[in-house]
Amino acid sequence: MTDLAPDEPGFDPEGHVAVIGMAARFGQATDLDAFREHGAHGATDATAGPLADAYAFDHRFFGVSPRESVMLDPQQRILLECAQHALEDAAHDPARDETVVGIYAGGATTGHAARLRGRGAGSPHFDDRQVRAATGADFLASRVAYKLGLTGPAVSVQAAGATTLVAVHTAVQALLGGECDLALAGSVTVHDPGNAATGGCAVAVLKPLRAALDAGDRIHAVVRGTAVGSAGAGESPEAGRARIARDALAVSGLAAAPDAVEDAPAGTSVTDTAPAAAAFVRAVLAVQGATGRAGHEGVPHRAAVSARGPFGTHAHAIVEQPPAAVAGTSPAATGWQLLPYSARSATALAAVAARLGQRLRRAGSGEELQDAAWTLQTGRTRYAHRGFVVAQDTDEAAAALAEVKVRTKDRSGGARAGSPPPVVFTFPGHGGQHAGMARGLYRLDPRFRADLDACVAHVRDASGIDLGVVFDPEGEEREEAARRSVADGRIAQLAVFVLEYALAKTFIRWGVRPAAVVGHSLGGYAAACVAGVFSFPDAVRMVLKRTELLLSLAPGAMAAVRLPEAELLPLLPEGVGIAVISGPDQVTVSGPREQVARFVEEHAAKGLETRLLKVPGAGHSSLVDAVLDEYEAFLADITFHRPAIRVVSDTTGTWADPEEIRTPAYWCRHMRHAVRYHDVLETLNAFQGCALVEVGPGTTLTSLARRHAELRWNHPILPALPHPTDETPDPKVLLSAVGALWAAGVDIAWPALHPGRAPRGTSLPGYPYERTAFPAPAA
Repeated sequence: MTDLAPDEPGFDPEGHVAVIGMAARFGQATDLDAFREHGAHGATDATAGPLADAYAFDHRFFGVSPRESVMLDPQQRILLECAQHALEDAAHDPARDETVVGIYAGGATTGHAARLRGRGAGSPHFDDRQVRAATGADFLASRVAYKLGLTGPAVSVQAAGATTLVAVHTAVQALLGGECDLALAGSVTVHDPGNAATGGCAVAVLKPLRAALDAGDRIHAVVRGTAVGSAGAGESPEAGRARIARDALAVSGLAAAPDAVEDAPAGTSVTDTAPAAAAFVRAVLAVQGATGRAGHEGVPHRAAVSARGPFGTHAHAIVEQPPAAVAGTSPAATGWQLLPYSARSATALAAVAARLGQRLRRAGSGEELQDAAWTLQTGRTRYAHRGFVVAQDTDEAAAALAEVKVRTKDRSGGARAGSPPPVVFTFPGHGGQHAGMARGLYRLDPRFRADLDACVAHVRDASGIDLGVVFDPEGEEREEAARRSVADGRIAQLAVFVLEYALAKTFIRWGVRPAAVVGHSLGGYAAACVAGVFSFPDAVRMVLKRTELLLSLAPGAMAAVRLPEAELLPLLPEGVGIAVISGPDQVTVSGPREQVARFVEEHAAKGLETRLLKVPGAGHSSLVDAVLDEYEAFLADITFHRPAIRVVSDTTGTWADPEEIRTPAYWCRHMRHAVRYHDVLETLNAFQGCALVEVGPGTTLTSLARRHAELRWNHPILPALPHPTDETPDPKVLLSAVGALWAAGVDIAWPALHPGRAPRGTSLPGYPYERTAFPAPAA
């Protein structure tokens, strides 16, 4: 839990509200960071003077036409942009869940409507109702709610100079009363052209403190108490102000008022909301900056804000530094992190990456990187243009983000997400196994480790074979034992199958669910098992029996031949057949060892590109005929099911018949007949722009798919693990595959990527608006 208020043992977080997000624009301070740097201690050159870019607006981002943008009061435009940035700072995407979000906001009185009417008088296209909707204070809050998809109360608050604090007070009451789960509160003032007053906008995102603590939200400050009222008859303004301050103190439950009080001046206009808005932001930043430092005698740092409106209106708020988490509640984050980011355009995407990189460069720990990853994964809206980086620390992430350039198209399908592509799991066969395969993931992800350990334990119980040393050997002796194990065909084939099955479970747990599966030879068993054709225990039995039978065959060999199937067939001697077709002219032949060796020697001398492969046995050849009856009899004891996921047969190269694949005859043909993987790729090329993920050790199937003349241009093709000779860490390759799938439009179950320490939201740069100038209409 948390140490909430050391001077008050009875402090109840249920009765208070947290500020979990902020956005601010004042003078030349165009965002909260600039305000924090230049305006946190009062007005300076950066926060004084006219509001920067007051008449510019990113109308495309909010789906507003240029004509409507001209009519919109600049206050409505700026409030929209600040409200979006405040939600981003709070790491909340309204479209992500069913959270009820309200908004309480107000603005100043301007002459924008009068200028529109003066310009439009007599025009057949002029509509006074549109002018009222575009400029009226009544529509400030409701327009933001409509554009941002907020489903809670949308209340326009008008209290002149006290508007900001009245909005905060109203939002606090709504949250404590259960009217909404989250609330935006703020105000905006954009003065008419020629007015030298500052103007500005501030929006705070508020949430019940208990809910914020439970969710792990980053908290700027705690609102301890608020009060609103008016000076009574015969009561001086000073006395009324003091009385309302006492009311706020009583609500807060504090024994003494804060020493620091931000007393907002009335401003140049009684309707100017900016001074009180700036004062509230300064107060929040002041106590936020005190986080980790106890005040006098251990009392948390606090500040009060007071604002006034016309005719004796007063508002008062007391804010307190955020509660400090108790040390040791969760370990620091380690390991690789996936940072996804998105934007509405390619140029904005590059700007998002640049801003994010600059922010991370100022950070400094793995824990902060995980919090940043979590914020991007769960707290930001997903737009069509997407990118990602995978990094182990903030410096690496910042360096990768600095390299991002503007891209209008990514041939891998990763730059512009549309409809989510169907995902196809491709499972490789024997050949990619090596000592320590998936070791990085095994050590990083406790759930993958638990899955793999459970599979290893089942194999040990079922067969007496211990696969444990293969995946995570420690020390030279165990490394050597692992190398000997993967050289043993019986152990290697089981290890490949078990790894593929556990890896597929990891993808599914992370939200990547296959629309189809396909395997290459041995990989066909992992594909069918994941599709539900048979259970994992039955699959283990099948792989064991298949391996036993193949190892019992007469000596055989396999050779790669660079020739199309039709031209190769007439050249093959008796007993030698085609085992694998990987491409238009990539064929593997197999058969008795002497015949295959003689074929290679004779035809290599004639200039044919062919070579013997360093693989044991001769699968998918005539030698297999000797064991087919025994395998079919064994399969009679296997329980087969209709597949729950579509399967592409590597025996036919086309979609497997769901009834045929559940018969012993199918699996006998699968062991005997050629692997027609080139035909598989032709089938997948026609499958709705699918994304291919190689779920297993090595990159064999990824390489084959990327050599396909058409597939490589129209489909994301992704390995889950590196090639055995590639020193890239396993988690980086795997998370890069997940990032590429997300960039293509696949939804990811982000919490599953954080099985250890629970991450928290953190402050990251807001969206880089691409504004268009909409000058004020001439008077």
